Amino acid sequence: MSPWLKRLLILATCVAPLAAFACRFNVRDVGFVDLGSDPYRLYLYVGDSMPMAERESLQSISTATFYDSNVKPQLLPLAQARQSEARAFIPEDFTGGVPAAVLVSPDRKTTLSLPLAKSGVSVLQTAWEALEPIVDSPRRNAILEQVFDSYGVVMIVEGKDVAANTKVRSMVDAAVSETTSKLPGLEKEIQQPPVVAVISTEEMEAERAFLWSLGIREVKEAPRVAILYARGRMIGPVLDGERLNRESISAILDTIGLNCECGLDRKWMQGVMVPLKWDRDRKQQVAKQLGFNPESPEIRIEMSQILAKSGAGQGIHRSKIIGDTLDELLTGYRTKGLAPENPPKQNKKPFAESLEMNKPEASELMLSWVVVAGILILIAGGAIVLFARRRES
Repeated sequence: MSPWLKRLLILATCVAPLAAFACRFNVRDVGFVDLGSDPYRLYLYVGDSMPMAERESLQSISTATFYDSNVKPQLLPLAQARQSEARAFIPEDFTGGVPAAVLVSPDRKTTLSLPLAKSGVSVLQTAWEALEPIVDSPRRNAILEQVFDSYGVVMIVEGKDVAANTKVRSMVDAAVSETTSKLPGLEKEIQQPPVVAVISTEEMEAERAFLWSLGIREVKEAPRVAILYARGRMIGPVLDGERLNRESISAILDTIGLNCECGLDRKWMQGVMVPLKWDRDRKQQVAKQLGFNPESPEIRIEMSQILAKSGAGQGIHRSKIIGDTLDELLTGYRTKGLAPENPPKQNKKPFAESLEMNKPEASELMLSWVVVAGILILIAGGAIVLFARRRES
């Protein structure tokens, strides 16, 4: 092997690790990868005297209902429950008679009690009907299909005030249209634009578990807005009151298209998922759409390394620039031109460029070195070919 060729191989070996620093994912991509997030817990409390055969049947029903989902059911006789961590969630009125079901949020801070049985009817006859809506409900299913396939979904939960509902719908449509206009400038293409979905006051009872997981428990006078993306995650807080405005909607919505090294805190890129099923067919469809398998161990490792940069050192500084909270995000939106209200039609900057914080300085420097190294490789390769031809002649 010639000395020139040896040098070329050495240079290529040195450059390859540098290229890995160039993030090939966006925030939406990161949201499809599950990096060990905590599941929902469903505690099924039964009396100590419940026959073993009935216990096993109820356990089988719950296991089948929540197979391939992020809800983990556990059946507990009362005496056992009192000796476990589930004791904190035993309903106050539960005495061991009629079985009770309690859904616990991943952070274990909120609960939802579910009617598991009806008077005079065996719980084994009503269990399916009681448990299935936790992960399977009409509007939720339709909305999640849009979430999986598009940039994201801006979901409006209507209130009693019809005029306010109409006003918020116009506001949301304007924010979605603005973000859609920036899609051609994304560093990584997202083909389907964001969409708007509405849950009416009449649909709220049927979507009780779905809305509870978003922090929405009751019908209010005014509407609220939640933004969902990727693997059924909510990004940012539920918007209501003074915070429900076009600026807030645009600022949160625009973050979904950011480069994965934009400096967002992990809680933005790995927001809590709603209760949902994630079966084999869905996994295959998502992998085909994304161009990578979000279930792959290699992808999970790569994503973990990306999100770790938001930890100590520079990551903390960067996350403060783009905003750990909605207030900080909005400050960056106003001062750094995150999605301007009236972008110029001529000389339009790409979406990634309009977000000054989209690339951290360290990443830009690293990319510059990768480009320089690539040019050097091409020059060296050309010199080798020229040198070889001269020797042959």
